Amino acid sequence: MFFHIYKYQLKLKLKDKISTFWSLAFPVILALLFNVAFSNIMNGEEFQKIDIAVVSEFEETTNFDNALKESDLFNIKKVDKKRAEVLLASNEISGYINEGNEISIIVSKSGINQSILKEFVDTYEQRSSTIENIIKTNPEALQNNFFEEVSTMNVYTKEISIGNSTNIVVIYFYTLIAMVTLLGANFGCDDILNIQANQSPRAARINVAPENKLKIFLPSLCATMTYHFSIVFIYILFINKILKVDFGSTLGPVILLAFVACFAAVSMGTMISALINKKLSIKTAVILVITMVGSFLSGMMAVQVKYLVQKYVPLVSYINPANLITDGLYSLYYYDGFTRYFINLGLLGTLGIIFIIITYLVLRRQQYASI
Repeated sequence: MFFHIYKYQLKLKLKDKISTFWSLAFPVILALLFNVAFSNIMNGEEFQKIDIAVVSEFEETTNFDNALKESDLFNIKKVDKKRAEVLLASNEISGYINEGNEISIIVSKSGINQSILKEFVDTYEQRSSTIENIIKTNPEALQNNFFEEVSTMNVYTKEISIGNSTNIVVIYFYTLIAMVTLLGANFGCDDILNIQANQSPRAARINVAPENKLKIFLPSLCATMTYHFSIVFIYILFINKILKVDFGSTLGPVILLAFVACFAAVSMGTMISALINKKLSIKTAVILVITMVGSFLSGMMAVQVKYLVQKYVPLVSYINPANLITDGLYSLYYYDGFTRYFINLGLLGTLGIIFIIITYLVLRRQQYASI
């Protein structure tokens, strides 16, 4: 009986083209739009060497020339003043440097590149002036590895990894995955409609059958989970393999969390549908409101809201499935360890079980005066 109901419920869901479109095709379209919008976001953050020209009064290589090369900040062209002015006028360089007894910078506009160039020259002149003053006042310093010490740049900060991935674009696709999993609440709602006698003639015929509602509900729930998780799994593979969004070594945990999230979303839909004994449009509206409010509180629309909820009403963040999904996915990006990930995974699974228990208790007590 179980596999018979499971098989036919799964066939019914696969033939529902409208549901398949909204649960798979629509998110795929969103992912494509995200990919187009954010494809160059990381490239835009990469530093590009600044094109400059140097007009020097000296024939030999100077200390300033060596400093420019060692900085690895600039693409340098050695030209005369007339050529430098032509390059600056045609925007082929960000500025040029007149190198003589004094160093001066000539630019045609202000900007980040020009600011970096000015900061470099100012720093060089300050250090050169400091070295000259020290040598004048204390010539003995030259005998104590003075130049090695002043050329050493001490670093007082420590670089640590904040996660397995350094691509912040991944977070946007995590949000899309969370949205797709939450769509399972609508599928769970449909499962309850099929066993509520006052909702449809088919449900009435099912209730007449001499079978326990649990025996009908469980295979239907399993079919819904199979259908919904398959869609989410295909969606994750599409993002990873087709759009080339690199989840690093976290792809396995992402899929595991997606499975538990599908279970929680479907079971939430069954609970809401069981508690609200009204027509489909009302059930769907309630699910939509709860999903949207939960998504808002989880920071899907504005990240700041997530932290405000965590700060002032932390209990809400622990009972909000949308927040647990996004927080579990975010933890894979922000943290090296999996402690927070497993906390979210456990809470999400617990909520799913609670939703299913409430659904069963409500359905078991439902009776109809006539069918």
